[in-house]
Amino acid sequence: MSEGAVLTHLVTRAELTAGALAAVDDLRLWARLADGDGIPLAGGGLVRTVVEAGEPSLTGPGGWLAGVEPEDVVALRLRGGALELSIADLTDFPAERAIRVVQEFGEQALDALRAFAEGLEPAPGVPIDVVVLDLLMKAPETFADPLPPLAPLLREASLELRGGRVGIVGAPWDTESVVDLAPLDVIRLALVRSALRTYDEGGDLSKAITYLSRSEAVLARIADEVEREPLGPALIEALPRTEPAALLLIARSAEGEGRSFEASGLIDEVLSLAPGLAPAEQDAAEYAACRTNPADPLPVRAAHLFRQLLAYGYRPARRRLIDDLVALSIRVAEPALADLALFENDVVGEFLDARSEWLRDDEAELLESWRRTPLRLWEVLDVAGDEITLRDVTDGGKGPVTLTDELLPRQALPGDLMLTRLLGDGEGPHVFGHPFKVDPARRDEMLALLTDPVDPYAVAAFFRRAGRPPGPAGGGVRPAP
Repeated sequence: MSEGAVLTHLVTRAELTAGALAAVDDLRLWARLADGDGIPLAGGGLVRTVVEAGEPSLTGPGGWLAGVEPEDVVALRLRGGALELSIADLTDFPAERAIRVVQEFGEQALDALRAFAEGLEPAPGVPIDVVVLDLLMKAPETFADPLPPLAPLLREASLELRGGRVGIVGAPWDTESVVDLAPLDVIRLALVRSALRTYDEGGDLSKAITYLSRSEAVLARIADEVEREPLGPALIEALPRTEPAALLLIARSAEGEGRSFEASGLIDEVLSLAPGLAPAEQDAAEYAACRTNPADPLPVRAAHLFRQLLAYGYRPARRRLIDDLVALSIRVAEPALADLALFENDVVGEFLDARSEWLRDDEAELLESWRRTPLRLWEVLDVAGDEITLRDVTDGGKGPVTLTDELLPRQALPGDLMLTRLLGDGEGPHVFGHPFKVDPARRDEMLALLTDPVDPYAVAAFFRRAGRPPGPAGGGVRPAP
């Protein structure tokens, strides 16, 4: 079946240095055939498949790539049971065959997506070598002449390659991310992603909007993704503003770019067209909560602001900052790590810029003071009733500070060390976030991490090495302020 077929590959300098050709995609069929006993190389020796880190490559006798330069396209043809290696000239290749290849891969990629959604395949893509073999069965002449290497050819056709498989753009390669979706929603999700990511001016988005309108689960996923990676101007212009799903994407794109006030107005439009649309209702509730009661004293509004700041940090565009710290530390430390992510990545400054339309002057001034408040290591000096006295143990730290707090005095003992920042609430310092407890034996190690600027990833890793959950001084969990 493969007799006479030729596959091509763009050679890199690293491959020439290693004396091996990567066979993850372009040459995967030859890697399959060369596995085990190998395939004779015309001129002598054997071509064998070697797998390292799960990826196959083709190796040959010493000097088998002599004469090949970086960026050359090599052709490997199977003739008479042996592989012939040459340098390909692609200035004049049969374009109609390349189009046939692209069409076949596109159709089978869609079939693979459907099979994956139904639980019949482990991944949402089709193996490259399977499609090549199918093409050779249907039209043996397809690979009779050198064509452009498969990997760049398929990518230019808006297909994706992962681990020797080909899928449509937007395929859920992270298979765990869609385990909670119904099969039809898995397909809708991938098709909408593909439509948005491959949009060309004048393209038809009607099917994508229909899919979004029919599944709130898919709409919520896509809206989160759009907030993380806002849409371009041409795509926003093409979305029909008469459709609630389209308006929601435009709103999330604005939110992702820090234009919360504009996003709020768009969310109002969404709910006027589709009352009860859950993703829009959640956004509307968050925006409404940004408006504080002017009759409340600043300390009360300060606690509310901190809750809103935390909610902002958990939005899709910034959630990764928290997740990355948790991945380096331990899951039970997430509340404290969220506080760390907010301040050390200046999410506070982003919040100020994005939500400034709703902030009162004294609230904006308070948030600016929070931005300037450093993370410090504090020693507990005394506990009495609802009061706790702390001392900054860093060099040049300020004198003792006494706080009134409902929780900390019941969880801390004199001599304890806690890592936190004392934020002003309009009347004095306050602990809004979740302190980390620090082993006194590791005091100097922690102090070394508090040089400006603080590396939040190093602090997160510190507590993973500690082998115990960080938390308030007594080891408990501090409730939301």
